[in-house]
Amino acid sequence: MEQTAELISAVASLAWPVLIAVLVYSLFEPIKGLVESARSRGFTVRVAGNELTMKEVSEQQRAILSDLQAKTAELQKQMGAGAMAMDVPAVQADRPNPRILWVDDQPRNNSFLIATLEDAGAKVDTALSTDEALQRVGKASYDAIISDMSRPEGERAGIELARKLKAMGVSSPLYILSGKWVAVALRQEALQAGVSDITDSATTLLSLLPLTTSG
Repeated sequence: MEQTAELISAVASLAWPVLIAVLVYSLFEPIKGLVESARSRGFTVRVAGNELTMKEVSEQQRAILSDLQAKTAELQKQMGAGAMAMDVPAVQADRPNPRILWVDDQPRNNSFLIATLEDAGAKVDTALSTDEALQRVGKASYDAIISDMSRPEGERAGIELARKLKAMGVSSPLYILSGKWVAVALRQEALQAGVSDITDSATTLLSLLPLTTSG
């Protein structure tokens, strides 16, 4: 019985990688024939409200696909090849239109991930700094907050944001998306400051947010 529950959980978690793959390919398909010429001509593409160069589009897609491949490989080891043939449930929100605040001084770097959340029904607001994030939190309620770790205001800006949110009595979970070294080296400090989780994986981040799978 316990093994069955673990298998169901693993299959459900696979829905996020599948959703990401569908989004990446669906966004890339209309422009794949223009990519090479667009690079040389300086064309741009608008994704999640941000104007991206073709180089940025390629880099973000490559990063998401790389993460997707790694997570899928992990699931294959857990489930076995046969389990991969099972139907994957659709991704739906815990409640209609969850609201998420994404804090990053370079929001364009998260364009495809923000688009993924919006396609899943979330309303995503962005803030460029801790001060702007605190102002937004003071005016609206968020189901979750995402932050990078380092910003011009400090190398541990994500942790400082967690401390200030805790002092304000904000109960929304805060997740930090960072590089792998930071996610490991500063994990304990981040958790002690009130961060709900810290990861270097976009796929893991999406699975932590107030979006879930159901049949």
